[in-house]
Amino acid sequence: MNDKPGVKPELKKKIKEKAEELGYIVSFQAKSLRTKKTMTIGIILSDIKNPFFLDFLDGVERVLFHRKYKILLATSNEDVNKEKTYLKWFLEHGVDGIMISPTCGNDGSNNLMLLRQIKKRGIPIVLYDRKFQEAETEFDSVTINNYQAVVSAVKYLVNDMGHKKLGLCLIEPMVYTLKERYKGFIEGCKFFGAEYKDEWIVVLSKDEKENMKRLKRYFEESGPTAVIGSNHFITQQLLKTAKKLDKKIPDDLSLIAFDDNIENELYETPITTIKQPVLLIGKNAAIMMMGRLDGEDMIPQNIVLNSELIIRKSVKKL
Repeated sequence: MNDKPGVKPELKKKIKEKAEELGYIVSFQAKSLRTKKTMTIGIILSDIKNPFFLDFLDGVERVLFHRKYKILLATSNEDVNKEKTYLKWFLEHGVDGIMISPTCGNDGSNNLMLLRQIKKRGIPIVLYDRKFQEAETEFDSVTINNYQAVVSAVKYLVNDMGHKKLGLCLIEPMVYTLKERYKGFIEGCKFFGAEYKDEWIVVLSKDEKENMKRLKRYFEESGPTAVIGSNHFITQQLLKTAKKLDKKIPDDLSLIAFDDNIENELYETPITTIKQPVLLIGKNAAIMMMGRLDGEDMIPQNIVLNSELIIRKSVKKL
C-alpha cells in the first residue's frame, strides 16, 4: 500500500484494487505513531480575505500535494494573541513544519520568542511575505523587495507621468512589509524630487467610517495628485471614498495599487498595480519547507523576489 519495493506489480495492482473495493483508508494516526510524522504543515495567514493569500496557497499546494503533505490552515487576522494561540495548537496537533506571515501589535509586540522556541524543538519554520528585521539570519524566508517596488512606482509617477505631489496609504499594524514600503516611498520621493507631506501619508484601520475621514484629504485641492496604496484593502477603500465623494480616478487622483488581482482589470478605470510574484512566493516557501523536512542542513535562506509594475489607466499624465 505504501509503494515500497519488493512486491510484484501484478500483485500490487490486485491488492490496491481490492483495498479500493473494500473502502480501505490508511490510518494516518497509526502511521504517524510509526513514522513520527503527521505529514501536515501548519500555515498561518494574516488576513484570509486578502486575495494575496489565496494565490500564495495555490503555489504552496502545487508543491505539497505531490509530496503527500496536508495543510492545517489558520488566520491570525493581524492579531498577535490569536497568532500565538494557533502556533500552540499547531504544536498540539504535531505538525511537521510551520509557514507563517508574522503579524505584530500596534505596540510592536510579536511572537518571535515563541517561534524561536518552536524552532529549537526541531520543527522547521518558513516565513513568507514578511520577516523579522531583528532576526533575519535565524529563519528561512521568502519575500519581495518591497523597498525597490515602491521606489520604482515613485519613479514612474515622477519621471514618466509628471507627478510632483505624492501620497502613500498604509494600514495598521505597521508590519515588516509596510515599513519597507514606507521607507521606499520617503527615499524615492527625495531622490526623484517629489513633494510629500505627513498628512498625505495616511494610515488606515478596520473602521471604515474613520478611514473615509482620513482618505478625504487626498481629494482636497491642496492634496497630492497621485497616491500609492499598499495593499488590496486600501485600494478598495480609496475607490469607495472616490465614489462617495463623486470623484474620479485618475481625473481627480491618480492611483497605483499593490497586488494585481483580476478586479484591477475590471474596474471602470483599470488600475495600475505593483504585481507581486505571489504564486512563486508560495512555491519557493513550500520547496524550502520540503528541503528542511528532507534533512537538508544549511544556514537559513532568505529569498527576495522582484515585483513588476503593471501599467493600466489609473495614472493621469500631467
